[in-house]
Parts: sequence; C-alpha cells; structure tokens
Amino acid sequence: MKFQFLAFTLLLFANNLLAQTWIPSDYNRFTPSQFFQLAAVNQTINYKKIDRGLLQAAMFYATNEERVKHGLKPFEYSDQIEKVASEHASDMVSYNFYSHVSRVKGKKTIGERFARENVNRAYIGENISSSIALQYQPGRKINIPRSGGMYTYANNSREVILPHTYLTYAREVVQLWMSSPAHRKSILNPNFEELGCGAQVYNNRESDNVPYFMGVQCFGSKN
Repeated sequence: MKFQFLAFTLLLFANNLLAQTWIPSDYNRFTPSQFFQLAAVNQTINYKKIDRGLLQAAMFYATNEERVKHGLKPFEYSDQIEKVASEHASDMVSYNFYSHVSRVKGKKTIGERFARENVNRAYIGENISSSIALQYQPGRKINIPRSGGMYTYANNSREVILPHTYLTYAREVVQLWMSSPAHRKSILNPNFEELGCGAQVYNNRESDNVPYFMGVQCFGSKN
C-alpha cells in the first residue's frame, strides 16, 4: 500500500506539472530520479509554447548527473544565478550574438551580470552553447518543411526528425560541454557549488531557420 500511495502521489505531481509551468520551489519537490521520470520532462518540446523553467531544470539535473558520476557533490540550485543564465540566453537571441561578452549595456561581462542580481561570489563561471533543437544525427542533410510540417532527412522523407524532449536536449547539451575540455573543467570544478541554467529557442537564420537552443550554465561558489 505504501508503494502504491507513493506511485499515485508521483503520478499526481506529474499530471499537475503538465498543467503548469515549472517554478523554483519545484526543485524541492522532486529527487533527481523522480524528476527524470516525470511525463512532462519526457514530452517533446513545442517550440511555440516552451516551459523554460522546466527546460532549465532539466539542464540543472543533467549537469548534476555528471557531477555525481565523477564523485563530486551535486550543485545546489540558485534562483538568482538561474536568472543570470536565463537572461544571458535571452539576450543572445534578442540581440543576435553568441559570446560570453554581452552587447547589452550593464551586462557586458559575467561579473556585471552577477552584480546586477546582487550575487557576490568568490568564484564564478559560465558555459554557453548553441545547438539544434531536434533529435538530429549530425552530418545528415535535412528537408526543410513547409509551414507546420515535420523535419525529415533529405535521403528519406519518411524518416521524421523529432523535436527534442526536455530531457534529451538537456542531456545532449551537457554532453557537448563535457566533450570540450574547458567547459568540462567548469562543470567538474570543485570550487563551484551553485548552478543556474538558462535556455532560449530561436530560428537559426544561417541554417534555413531550423530551430536552435541557446544554452547557458552559470556557476558560483557559496562564499
């Protein structure tokens, strides 16, 4: 009966999550294993109606998977640091740039971005990424659909390229960072204890307006 009650409770949480956006207090509601099993986390992403909070939470939990795998203490969630990351992802899309150096006045450096949110940390860091928002096999050509159509591969118009789920994107972008020595160093830096993630969708004009995600991780020490 106890197991059945727990399963029923998790099901209610999952159904409720499908009906609302993810909010910071939700980080206290789920363990990592519970989070990864949520139906909302495993649904394909609707580019026009993205739950950014949920997407950023998926990035947070996927990053902590790597921390734990390498014997490190998982990051603590920081809503202030998440705001820094989320706004930088949005700014890169809105102002059409891809850099750690922002074009927005007062947000040029990561130090300025942290200071705007009154976040004072001895150690801070940042990873950024721009990656396709499809479950795409690299190197293959894509058929660009007409309005409302599905993406397919050029050599097989019946082979549909599905949008990412919240979880598949999060795990893929974290693996991209882990495959890069400098980004990997930030994720596994023991001086970093807090994490906030940001993501924003955009149509990549250099790739026939295929949907892409701008991803950001911001790190900080607790002191």
